[in-house]
Amino acid sequence: MVSSVTITQPAVLHDLNAAVEDVLRERWSLSMETLTKIQVALHLASSLVQETMNAHCPINKLPPELLALIFSAVPSSLSLPGYAGPSSATQTYDLLPVTHVCRGWRALALDMPSLWSTIPETATACAATSIFRARAQQAPLIVYVDRGRPSAALRDTLGQSEKIAELHLHDLREHTPAELSTDLLAFPGRWLERAIIRRRVARPGANEVDPTMVKGIVELFDGSAPKLRNLVLHDVPFLPSNSFESLTHLSVSFVSSPVYWSLHDLFELLLHTPMLQDVRISGLPTHLHPPDPPIMGSAPLPFLRRLEVGDCRGQDSSLNLMRSILAFIVLPSHCAIRLYGVDAHRLSPSTDIRIPFLEPSTTLTIDVTFTALALAAANPDTGSSLRLELNTAGATRTLLQQSIEAFVAGYATAIRHVIITSQRVWPSWCDSNLFLCLLPNVTHLELCDAHLVDQCIDALRPCMGADVECFRVICPSLEVLRLPVGLSNLLTDKLRVVLDERARCGLRLRCTVADQLL
Repeated sequence: MVSSVTITQPAVLHDLNAAVEDVLRERWSLSMETLTKIQVALHLASSLVQETMNAHCPINKLPPELLALIFSAVPSSLSLPGYAGPSSATQTYDLLPVTHVCRGWRALALDMPSLWSTIPETATACAATSIFRARAQQAPLIVYVDRGRPSAALRDTLGQSEKIAELHLHDLREHTPAELSTDLLAFPGRWLERAIIRRRVARPGANEVDPTMVKGIVELFDGSAPKLRNLVLHDVPFLPSNSFESLTHLSVSFVSSPVYWSLHDLFELLLHTPMLQDVRISGLPTHLHPPDPPIMGSAPLPFLRRLEVGDCRGQDSSLNLMRSILAFIVLPSHCAIRLYGVDAHRLSPSTDIRIPFLEPSTTLTIDVTFTALALAAANPDTGSSLRLELNTAGATRTLLQQSIEAFVAGYATAIRHVIITSQRVWPSWCDSNLFLCLLPNVTHLELCDAHLVDQCIDALRPCMGADVECFRVICPSLEVLRLPVGLSNLLTDKLRVVLDERARCGLRLRCTVADQLL
């Protein structure tokens, strides 16, 4: 049997070479029809030979289950700007070369509807929407759009399919808000788990004013989305009127789009999302007025772990708007709150920046950069925290000092641990003596930058009276002082003197420099 194979193979090659030579010799005298038939025959023969060669490859000896796993790893993950949560969106166009390898691979790939469940449309790739939709069969769909206007095929898919698990809509600059709500977001949402809508609006203009959106409240997803867990709305001028009983992550942000809804509408949305764990709100206009009379503690969100509000737009201070949102929510004891983008120069000396908090905060962190001042109060035992980030451009030292005093006032007696990081020297943002006087019960003080140490040591030096037993000292409960590397010898000697003076007053202070006991 082996000898017959070895004899047959050269014979086949000889006959094939002879046929090719005849074609080459007579090609100028052959008709176009004959040349076409020869071309088809050669293409078919080449395909059959390639298929046979593929069959001998080691990878084709794997069972179909393993090949299916390999195929599922071929498409790359799609970029999802503004969303960092879980997603199954992949670039389905990466799978097309797999179906061109051989008939076996093509049959296996086409027999896996989940491989084709992502329908991507971008500015450069949108021709295969109908093909992917047909190959996905009854699998839950993942729709991804990053272009000015989705194709007609994709709009038909959204209008006819009920099994849409993820919806990622980006750009949409050619869609008005009314078209967005009635055309792209009106499908039944019974299978929907994630909806990320990020419009791109160049600037507010006449074409963006939509009279049908004046109320700002629209029913989305045919009124029902029981499985929806993630909802991101960026530059979307309306809010959904739905009740999302499974929603855990909500993000509402604005950069260029106008806002057609009121603060009361936002409160209504929060009331109908009891399972929220993460809420992020940014870019709201500061002229949004709270309901009159104010609604206090009406939205119990027992699972809320993170709340961010910031970068509000407008000429007014954003603190009143932030306080209204916080006052409306019943904050659980484990919630981490971040308020950012507040312009410090808009705060007046009478501005109350204290934020009511359920749990006493024991740790205070201050982070000063050349453009911002961040104040954070936290309780490590419960995980609760409040972080306030101020933009310092145009703000005087007096105003920054008053802001710090107002923030610390609500936690002064409870704070035990203070951490300070600063790119700026003390005199440019705060008086070290006045600051430390605010913290009578602090036990641990950590300075992360060497230029903060000198004035802090001066503040901690006891003020001795005529009698040794008569003295006045700042931070009498201070037990641990942690300092960074880079202290000069002169500063180290000065530190030892202050430690000795406090020790003579009965206030022993343990000091470490770069984690080494001094």
